[in-house]
Amino acid sequence: MKKQSWLIAANVLAGLIAVVPVTSADESATISEQVTASSQSVSINDRVQTTSSSESSSSEQVTAKQDTSVSSVSATATVSSKPAATTPIKVAPVKNDVVVAGVYYLNDKPAAGTYRGVVYGNDGKPFNGTQNNLMYVAGRLANKRLVNGKYYVGGKLSQGVYEGKQYDEHGALVAGRYFNGYYYANGVKLTGKSRDGNYFKNGVSFSGDMNGRRYEMGTLFTGSLKGVAYKDGLKLTGTRGGIYYKAGKPFSGVMSNVLYHNGRRYTGYHTAKFQNVTALFKDGHLFTGTRNGVYYKSGKAFSGVLNNKLYKAGRNYAGYHFATVNYASKLFRNGSLFTGTYHKSMYEAGQKLTLVSRKAFPVKNTVLTNAAGKRIGTLKAGTSVIIYSGSQHGVLVTTTAGKRLGYAEDGYTGLKTVGDFGPNVVSTFYYPEAPVHDLYLMAVDDRSVQFDVIKNLKTQQKTHVAIAAMHGQYGIDTIKIKAGQKSINWHAKYQTNQNGRWPVTGGTILTERTAAPIKYHGKIYFKTTVIFQTSDEHYKITKTKLVTGYVPLSYLSTGFKGGAFGYYYLGGK
Repeated sequence: MKKQSWLIAANVLAGLIAVVPVTSADESATISEQVTASSQSVSINDRVQTTSSSESSSSEQVTAKQDTSVSSVSATATVSSKPAATTPIKVAPVKNDVVVAGVYYLNDKPAAGTYRGVVYGNDGKPFNGTQNNLMYVAGRLANKRLVNGKYYVGGKLSQGVYEGKQYDEHGALVAGRYFNGYYYANGVKLTGKSRDGNYFKNGVSFSGDMNGRRYEMGTLFTGSLKGVAYKDGLKLTGTRGGIYYKAGKPFSGVMSNVLYHNGRRYTGYHTAKFQNVTALFKDGHLFTGTRNGVYYKSGKAFSGVLNNKLYKAGRNYAGYHFATVNYASKLFRNGSLFTGTYHKSMYEAGQKLTLVSRKAFPVKNTVLTNAAGKRIGTLKAGTSVIIYSGSQHGVLVTTTAGKRLGYAEDGYTGLKTVGDFGPNVVSTFYYPEAPVHDLYLMAVDDRSVQFDVIKNLKTQQKTHVAIAAMHGQYGIDTIKIKAGQKSINWHAKYQTNQNGRWPVTGGTILTERTAAPIKYHGKIYFKTTVIFQTSDEHYKITKTKLVTGYVPLSYLSTGFKGGAFGYYYLGGK
């Protein structure tokens, strides 16, 4: 008897399984799987879906194992006459309350829910965000961690420390503000300056010394603390409230040339060390003036010259001493400029005078004055005296014994007018020590000059000298001289070119070999030689002697017709 083959066929619907059992193991049962493209094909609703291999690999998925693969089954199947063994075919189950590939499914669709402690969102993925006022990250409550810069514990904003930084009860980072009594910067208790300039240490407003400055409640301190004055955190050096401080303490001592006691200027007279010496102060300031017979300058007993006074240790320097005044050496006696004789030298107001002559005499009657310029007498011409130069008041005149007589002019104008040469100054005094003794002629009118030269004082024999000159456009054209029996007629020579005409020769009356004056019958005479000196166009000098003899002293004082003789004025010795 033939083995019977059973074919169980059923339409495959969504969620159903088709099983074809084979009753006989001895016979092989073939199933003809003819599928046509015609209307006999099974519709898409008759397909059996199998789970993908990727779903098999997930630890959270349900794996549907199939012993044999199931193909689309034709509605009309040809069954072998031989019976086949029966083999069950499994089809993938519906995904319900499971996670597949990280997605949560309910009724085969991604859905919101909780699976194994993980909360999933509507898209079936682990939920990120707030739900029921709780914060989730990857489906789990945010716990002791930051989310968007906020700190959460158990899904709630919370106070706490995360990675060393403080967060407040709202989960916000504590920065630039106080929290629980401490000041934080970027979540850390601040040590240093805050944005507003206050200083903190471990989050607490700092009071104490830091980097050489004093802080109180976080700010640089200005005021007094424990007897020390501060300004901007530094110990005060300066004045506050009328008191002078140094390094925060009321100052006692000298500062900027002022004497202080407990911060206030010392009143009255006090001495204190100043620049390594003892100085005198008055009302806090260095004293200048006289106190107890001692002269002080800038607090110190003065040594030196001041206002033409010489001091030593504040007192007049006793005795004779030289000191420099305006770069000149001056002689002082007992602190004052000395006027008088010292070591055979004459001094006036400390200035050493220059001895001009010990054998001088005035050439005319001369007025004497005192230092103030007031007339005190007249010195007769020819009186022997000693004269000194260098005084501001004129020539100092003393007797031959050294007695001061007064001051005289060192020279005078011999003539009121002398042509083009201006006034000629004649020495008031004759002195034999002078380097030059020659006289020179000063003419009021050189057209007519006449004087006598005494050839013999005893006989009073005289030679009359007459000089006449004629002037042209460019100078003296002719000079006529008659001296006793001697006559000279001199004519000038001129030179002319495109620039003009000028004389190239010249002539003048001179004296030479003038001897020291002598006295004869109470009168003073000078012995000299009068000459006529000429120069030619080649600068050759020619001297012609006119006469040798004596001229009276009056020729130097009152003169003669048309002129006078001048004597070289003070040269000094």
